[in-house]
Amino acid sequence: MGTETKDLGNIYPIEERFSNLLEQIQEVLVKMGIIDQVLIDTDLLGRAVVDYFEDIDRLKDFENIPRVNVDKIYSYGAFWFLRRHPIQIIDKTIDDRFWYINEKVCIAIMIPKMFAEMGIDLKAENQRFKDFLELMYYNFKYRLYTQQSLELMIESFFCGYSVKVGEEADE
Repeated sequence: MGTETKDLGNIYPIEERFSNLLEQIQEVLVKMGIIDQVLIDTDLLGRAVVDYFEDIDRLKDFENIPRVNVDKIYSYGAFWFLRRHPIQIIDKTIDDRFWYINEKVCIAIMIPKMFAEMGIDLKAENQRFKDFLELMYYNFKYRLYTQQSLELMIESFFCGYSVKVGEEADE
C-alpha cells in the first residue's frame, strides 16, 4: 500500500505565513534591541511553518472539518514555533533576560493577536494580566505542553474575557 503525500504548498499559504512570521520576529527583535545578537534560522522557521500546516491538515482530515478555529491556529502555531526554536543567540554576552528568546518572541507575537481577536486595546494592562504573561513565559520555559494544552489556555483566555464583559454565548 502506498502512502499519498499532499502538496501542502498548493493547499496552504506556506510562503506567505513564513514571510509574515519572519517579519514579525524581526520587528520584535528590533524593539527588544537585540536583532544583532541573534540569528533567525530560516530553515528551522520554515520547518515550524510546515509542521504547523501538516498538523492542521491532519486535524482537519481527522475531524472532517473545512476550517479550524482561531484557538487551534494560535496554539498549533505557537507549539511548532517553540518546538523548533528558530531564533538562535549568537552573541554570548546577551543579557540573560533574553536566554529564552523564542519563548519571549512567541508571547510578543501571539498576545497582540489574541487581543486584536477580542477587540481589546493591548494597553489595557493590569497586574493580573502581567501575572498571566509571567506564568505563560514560565510554562513555555520549564513545563511540558502540547498543542491541545495551549489550545485550552488560549480558549480559557478568550472565555475569561467574554465572561468578564458579559458576552452571550454563540448559538
